[in-house]
This record gives sequence, C-alpha cells and structure tokens, in this order.
Amino acid sequence: MGRRNQTAEKAGYEPADDVAQPGPRRRRTVTFLLAVLALALIGYGVVRVLSLENNAFLVGAMALTPYVVAFAVLLTFVTLLLRRWVIGLAVLVVTLSMSSLLGPRYLAEEQPLAEGPHLRIMAANLYRGQADARALVDLVRRNEVDILTMPELTPTAVSALDGAGLANLLPYRVFDERPGGDGSGIASRLPLRQIVLVEESTLSQPSAVVDLPGNDDIEVTAVHVRPPLTDSTTRTWRAELADLPESTPDKRPRILAGDFNATFDHVAFRDLVDRGYADAGEETGEGLLATWSSWPTGPPLTLDHIVTDTRCAISSYAVFDLPNSDHRAVMAEVILP
Repeated sequence: MGRRNQTAEKAGYEPADDVAQPGPRRRRTVTFLLAVLALALIGYGVVRVLSLENNAFLVGAMALTPYVVAFAVLLTFVTLLLRRWVIGLAVLVVTLSMSSLLGPRYLAEEQPLAEGPHLRIMAANLYRGQADARALVDLVRRNEVDILTMPELTPTAVSALDGAGLANLLPYRVFDERPGGDGSGIASRLPLRQIVLVEESTLSQPSAVVDLPGNDDIEVTAVHVRPPLTDSTTRTWRAELADLPESTPDKRPRILAGDFNATFDHVAFRDLVDRGYADAGEETGEGLLATWSSWPTGPPLTLDHIVTDTRCAISSYAVFDLPNSDHRAVMAEVILP
C-alpha cells in the first residue's frame, strides 16, 4: 500500500482520497451564489416594501418589480429543490411579501354606486408626434371615445390627425402643441373650457372643464410628467407628481389621463392615487398591462394611466397598440357620480 502511494506521488498523481474533494467545494460554491442572490433579493424587497427609492437608480429598479417577483419565484423553487432550507425560507418570505403588493393589480375592485353620464376617456402618447394618426383616429372612432388626451403633441401631428378626421369626431380642443416631445392636448366630443390646474411643469400638462348637460361638469388634465432618468430629473419627477391636482369631494370630479412615467411600484405615484383617486387599470384587475416598451433599453412597463375621482365608477379598461409610438393607448369607461 505504501509502495503504491509512493509510486503514485513519483508519477505526479494525487492519492485517491483527495480526488473525491470537488463535490463539497461545488456545493459550497452553489450555496454561496444562492446566498448572494438571496441577499440581493432581500435588499430589493426591503427598498420596495419600505418605499426607500431615493435616487434615480432605485426609482428605475422599482419599476421592474413584476419581473423581480417572477425571478423570486424561480429562485425560491431552485433553493428549495437544492435543499438550501434557510436560504429558501428567506427567499420565500420576500417572494410572498412582494407578490402581495402585485395582488391588487390582478383583482377587480368593487365600484362605487355611480349613476351619472358614461364617458370613454383615452390617453395616447404620440411619441414626438410620430404615432400613426390614422390608426389613432380609427381607435377613437371604433371605441366611441369622448375625450382624448395626447402627450407629445406636435404641430405636424395636429395636421395629420385632422387630416385623418379627428376634428370631425372630437371637435372641441385644448391644445398646446410644440415641436419635439414637450407638447400635449385634450380633444373632446363635448365642449371644453381651458383652466389651469398645473401651474408649472417641464412638459405641457393642459387642463379643461368638460361641459356636460346639467351640473355634471368634470375637470380633465392631460398628464405628462418628466421621466426620472437622473437624480436631478428624479427630483423633478417626484415634485411634478406631487403637484398634480388632488381630488376634492366638494368640487367637480377630476380625471388625470396620460403618461405619468410611473408605475404602482413607485411611492410617488401611490401617494398621488391616495389623494382621492383610483387607477382605472388597478380597479378593473388590469393593472399590470404594459403601456410602454423601448427594447433593448427598456422592458414593457405600465407608465400610462387613467386616474379618476374615487366617486366615479370604472366599468371597463383596455390597452391598444398604437403604431409608430413607443406607448400603447389606454382607455377607460368612466361612470360619473
């Protein structure tokens, strides 16, 4: 036995007992990698659950919460399958916590009793005026839209939309068309009176009173909040969301429709909704339908919303493709109180 070991050493081979060691090392490596992923997930979950997004990186990361939850489910399965029980239990707790935050967006809410007029409201970001005007007008006609808000409205887009027949369908308008992506507008089947509800913002956000028969007038704002791409623009984004008009129960119902550049996983947007509003997508169980995508720079996200006074009821909600735009059009049928 001793002579075989000596011969093996002279020949450059390790003893047989040492050859069997890579198994434990491999297990330790797998455990370490799972632990790192679990710690990253726990950190993400803490930021999301406690609403700690205080810079542009974290704001951008929070928008990915639905994707992170899907990854967390997979990681939970893998850790438990590999019998890393402590890691698996920690990941499971985080997964359940974050999944509970997404739950309300899957479940339709009971609507308040509302017996007023029905209005169909659509919001469509025109992507610097490049969206297909004829396709948008066809959407308006086919869905019998009453009010249309259009972030990124340009003079060229106005001409194209009118050429496609928008003025015949929605003859009343409050437009602030501008070159590039700064303009916005409201077009309506019903008479409009321009008002000011947003004092100052980076991008145009016009507002109007919609004159309905009787005393049922409402106020509509075409929302377009600056995107949070840097720490500086994130501060502006947060301030502009906070500056959007709150809903007041003793005044006209208010509806905010457009591109908020925010999802329900952003505390700034949740704070806005908590000021007397309801999100049409969440209310109807369609709150995770993506409205924006810009591959490869950005995955599908829910950035466009129709937010209504809580006194209103939402009878339906839908999302439509809009050719030549990076956004999809969103539409809700709103029943006024």
